[in-house]
Amino acid sequence: MLAGLIVAALGVLDDVTVSQASTVFTIHETDPGQTFGQLFARGMRVGRDHIASVVNTLFLAYAGASLGLLVLFSTSGLPVSELINSELVAVELVKTMVGSLGLLAAVPLTTLIAAASVVGTQPTRDGSRRHRH
Repeated sequence: MLAGLIVAALGVLDDVTVSQASTVFTIHETDPGQTFGQLFARGMRVGRDHIASVVNTLFLAYAGASLGLLVLFSTSGLPVSELINSELVAVELVKTMVGSLGLLAAVPLTTLIAAASVVGTQPTRDGSRRHRH
């Protein structure tokens, strides 16, 4: 089950980390003299929007994949209290929470690594970076 949860969130995780690193690099290009703290704070402002967007996307993807299950529940005739406490509902909630927690951790870690790797470098015209002397 854990492997399934991890694989389910990998596509979204890949997207958000690449976007976040690219954001930090672009912020650095606009002002290469920023300190690590300034760059990290500015990257995290954008990262909060990434997190909100991706958590909603992840929830909607899981809800969409579970529509068949929801139809089955609605036609089963079981009481709502029994449906809410079922294993299938619990699994879907755990999937959403695990994916969301991974994303919540990924954005600050990606921002931290990107900011640490770019501070002290000078962007060149071709997009590469060289250390300041």
